[in-house]
Amino acid sequence: MMKKIIYTMGLSLTMALSACTNWLTVQPETSMTAETLFQTDNGVKYGLNGAYMLANQTVYGPSGYFGGHSVVESMANTYLYAMNTDGYNWANHTYEQTDSQKRVNGYTFQYPYTIIANLNSLLKEMEPHRDRITPEVYHMVRGEAFALRACCHFDLLRTYGPVPSKVDAGKTYLPYVRINDAGNYEYHTFAQFMEYVQADLDSAEFLLSKYDPVLTTNISYTESTSNVWPYRKSRINYYGVLGLQARVALWIGEKEKALRYAKLVKDAKDSAESWAQLQFKLTTPSDDVNSFSTTDLSHYSEHICGVKCETFDFSTSGWAYGRISASNDPSFGKVLYGEKYADDLRYQHFWRTGDGTWYAPDGSILDEYNVISITINKFSQFLANSTNNCKDNFPIMRLPEIYFIIMECGTLDEANTLYQEYCAARNIEYMALTEGDRQERIMLESIREYVGEGQNFFTYKRNNVRRMIGAKEDCSESQYIVPIPEAEFLDVK
Repeated sequence: MMKKIIYTMGLSLTMALSACTNWLTVQPETSMTAETLFQTDNGVKYGLNGAYMLANQTVYGPSGYFGGHSVVESMANTYLYAMNTDGYNWANHTYEQTDSQKRVNGYTFQYPYTIIANLNSLLKEMEPHRDRITPEVYHMVRGEAFALRACCHFDLLRTYGPVPSKVDAGKTYLPYVRINDAGNYEYHTFAQFMEYVQADLDSAEFLLSKYDPVLTTNISYTESTSNVWPYRKSRINYYGVLGLQARVALWIGEKEKALRYAKLVKDAKDSAESWAQLQFKLTTPSDDVNSFSTTDLSHYSEHICGVKCETFDFSTSGWAYGRISASNDPSFGKVLYGEKYADDLRYQHFWRTGDGTWYAPDGSILDEYNVISITINKFSQFLANSTNNCKDNFPIMRLPEIYFIIMECGTLDEANTLYQEYCAARNIEYMALTEGDRQERIMLESIREYVGEGQNFFTYKRNNVRRMIGAKEDCSESQYIVPIPEAEFLDVK
């Protein structure tokens, strides 16, 4: 018997988070939301902004539940933990061993559904007032709302659902919540769930194709609040939707579709003129990652879509000097990147050394003042109240993923052309891929690329890898399925 959903948590006019601990529970707290807020251009924009605010504060951000300092990242064995700690449990894929581990799992499950339910309120309540909302705002807001709803659902499935090559066709895995309901939510099979993901992405693609400014101007020109639709890299823009289409298609094994959408993103230009420029470019060793007008240590030039995290402060995070709670043995750099790791642009930009407590392989805690660890550096320029002009953008998708999809799904010649370009951008030696090794090598490059972004557990899961890099234990097929919090199954009245 699935839990009777308590209908109390939701979208208030201040977009504040409730303290409610019930899982799929979101509804407008006042009648003003339904009757007034979503009748105007500014009102629906405000509602969408609120959903993104919830996203950057709880789910998509350096410290979000699908971010780089999350249990999803810990499950990819990015960090080294002492034995018998929650981090150690997550890294070894043993779940709900402690109350604190259960609590974090609950939040990881709850907060994406909180965002989803806020988006459902927006989508439902703006529709009756379509004649009062300008066509451009209607298309843009609904398009992004469908896209963000699909993104949250898909990441929930990638966490709590099956290895995609090992689906039980008759089993129901998770609810795809499209309408807020005070009753029990229906759990869907993998195929049903993915149909809903696809439908939302298709709707988003259609709606955003009408008005998104990225289709008529360079995305870098939206980097100002003076634009009607500013900072398009900090939203799921039209090209972000195309990228998600490619990601989703690859997850379910539709490689031709994944390839087609990935090429649309890689080849995207800011106009049809002969002098048109590419919308996205790989960061290279020649780029000044401290200029911020072009890129930063998170490789902003590669960001396709994401969320702005202006309140995140690296100096108070678990990666900061004196606060390190997520780190690894310095030898992990060589393990991950090879003998020439120090020359690898990914190691140079995404990692740093620092003092702080970390743990020996046997789980013992070493003297924090006599050790050197390595920890994530790619968000070190994200500083609250700073004047450094960093974009503070947490990427939901970056360009290398698009390269990897084409390299995996395209012809071998296509794969090697892009791989050679990618190797040059990362200052690593190029060795041609072969049909026999490209799947594994592309996966390894992806793991090296996406440390600290909450993506690597999903890469391992899609490939059903048994022994992750740096892991002490194998991860079985069943361990790739994080258990749904037990509170979801309680009948709470």
